[in-house]
Amino acid sequence: MKTLTKQDMLDYVTGAVILGCGGGGGADWGITMIEDAFKKDLEFKLVDISEIEDTEMLCILAGVGGGVTQEIRDKVAHYHEKVNLGSEGRLIRLRKAAEELSKYIGKDFYSYIASETGGGNGVLPMYLNAIEGKPSVDGDCCGRAKPEIALSLTNVAKMPVTPLAMVTPFLETLILKNSVDDIRGEDITRNVAIASGGSVTVARCPGSIKEYKNAIVPGQISLCIKIGKAIREAKEKVSEVKEEFIKASDAIQVFEGKVTFFSMEGKGGFNWGDWVIEGLGKYAGHTMKIWFKNEHLVSWLDDEPYILCPDLITIVETESFEGLSNFVEDKTHEGKTVSVFGIKAHENWKKPAALELFTPPHFGIDIEYVPFEKARL
Repeated sequence: MKTLTKQDMLDYVTGAVILGCGGGGGADWGITMIEDAFKKDLEFKLVDISEIEDTEMLCILAGVGGGVTQEIRDKVAHYHEKVNLGSEGRLIRLRKAAEELSKYIGKDFYSYIASETGGGNGVLPMYLNAIEGKPSVDGDCCGRAKPEIALSLTNVAKMPVTPLAMVTPFLETLILKNSVDDIRGEDITRNVAIASGGSVTVARCPGSIKEYKNAIVPGQISLCIKIGKAIREAKEKVSEVKEEFIKASDAIQVFEGKVTFFSMEGKGGFNWGDWVIEGLGKYAGHTMKIWFKNEHLVSWLDDEPYILCPDLITIVETESFEGLSNFVEDKTHEGKTVSVFGIKAHENWKKPAALELFTPPHFGIDIEYVPFEKARL
C-alpha cells in the first residue's frame, strides 16, 4: 500500500483523460475533487488487489449519464432550485449511494472501485475512499471509458450488476433489486438519469475481492499516473512529449491532421457524434473518421474500417498534448490540429464472451472486429 501525492493524482487525471477515449468524465470534475480532498488533509491510498483478503467486499461507484435534450433540461430545472445541495452535493450523493447499497446487502465495503478510466469517473470512488479513510484498489473495471454500464469486465466475469443503488441530483433514492441482465440494468439506470436531467450517481456490482480479481484491469491507476507523469516531465524538460507518451502507454500513432468536422448531439442520456480529420504531413491526402457514443468507438481510414472498440482510440491536441473530450458543444474541436493514437485493449477484452459484448455490432454497426494488433497500421 502506498500514499499518493497531490501531483500523483493530477498526473492520474492527465493520463486518464487520454485513456478515457473522449469520455469518462471531465478533467475539471476530477481536479475539483482532488483539490477538495487535499484542502481537507485527506489521503489517497493505493493498494494492489492481491494484498486484500478474498472475502472483503467492493462495489463500483460512478456517475451514469450523458446528453439530454433541452426540453428535458428545462423540465427539471426548477428541481435544482428546489433541492440545492450546494458545493457538497456530489459528496452527499456519493455517500448516499454507497450507504444505501451497503445497507441493502447488509455488508460493509472495504473500498469503492471505478467502473472505467476517466478524469472524473476514475477519481470519483477514490475521492469517497479518501473521505472514508479507505484505500483504493489499483485498477478499474474497463481499462478505458465506455458508454454503457453493461460494457464492463464485471459483466464478462458474470458478476451481476444488481442490486444497485441510484441517487438523483435531487436526492431521490432508488434500489434496483434485480434485472434480467446487465443490459436491462443499463436501460433502467439510463432512463432514471434521463428523467433526472442527464445524470445519476450509482453504486453497483457488490462483490468479493475474489470475484473482482477476474473483473478488473489491474494496475490501471498506476498506469495513468505513469502516463501523466511522462507527459508532464517531458513538457518541463522541453522533450518530445509524443515519444514519452508512447513509451509510457504502448500507444501507436495512427493519424495526425486537422479537424474539419465535429458534431455532437446530446440525447437519450448519451453524447453522439462524429469527427472528420484531414491528414497532415505523412498522412496528407488521407481522411480519418471517428464515431462516438460518449467515447470513441469506431474509426475509418479513407472509408475503410480501422481501429475498433474495445481497442482504444485516443485523440490529443497535438501542440498541448491534452486529451480531447466529446462532452463539449457541437463544432468545438473544428480547426484543431490533433494526433490520434491506438492502444490495444486489455487481454480480458479479447475473450470470446467480451468480444460478443463490446465490438461494433453491439452498436448496430455491421463491421467485423479486427484486433488492433492485426490492423493495417
